[in-house]
Amino acid sequence: MHNVPKKRRLQIRKPVPYVTITLIVVNVAVLLAQWLDARVGQVLIFAPGIAHEEPYRFISSTFMHAGFTHLLFNMYALWLIGSVLERMIGWWRFLGLYLLSAVAGNVMVLYTVSTDIDYYTGTVGASGAVFGIFAAMFVVLRRFGGSFTQMAVVIAINLAISFLPGTNISWQSHVGGLLMGALLMAVISRRRRVSRALTARDIAVLLLGAAFLVAAIFFGYR
Repeated sequence: MHNVPKKRRLQIRKPVPYVTITLIVVNVAVLLAQWLDARVGQVLIFAPGIAHEEPYRFISSTFMHAGFTHLLFNMYALWLIGSVLERMIGWWRFLGLYLLSAVAGNVMVLYTVSTDIDYYTGTVGASGAVFGIFAAMFVVLRRFGGSFTQMAVVIAINLAISFLPGTNISWQSHVGGLLMGALLMAVISRRRRVSRALTARDIAVLLLGAAFLVAAIFFGYR
């Protein structure tokens, strides 16, 4: 009697999502710095009325959070979806998409403020970037035949929560990040297959996205 060789499970080495991990570490470190020195928050926070002369706040505020729970929810979502998306599209695309979605969230805040109080109300958190990642994952799954229904439900539920009265959530950040993430990923994924290697076309798309946001900030203050 011959021994029948057992089937071996093919082990595929997955790339480590270094950018996702780094972003989480930075967000945690910033919250710790906020706890140690309240002035950190004053330097990083975004409000349309103060970002005019300090435009770095459009991005710096997305690395600070209102508290541990706020950080926990955002970082959990970032790890859950971001680590997968980074492996799928490569770290350069992922980082560009994250940062541009984060800024787009605050740009949307700039364009939707209606009162003087809102103009000087602070906005913090990585939610805009996270929603950009949600949207990008939805686009990838839908375009390449994946199961995108669950992702659509996640986006719908979180958007609905954003509009609930009394939650003190910046729905503008969520919508801005969502739109930017969807738009960038729709253009990047127009090829039949999204490779992890960065191309000149991808760089051009990300640079155009950045240029659009810079122009939007400029005209938003005119």
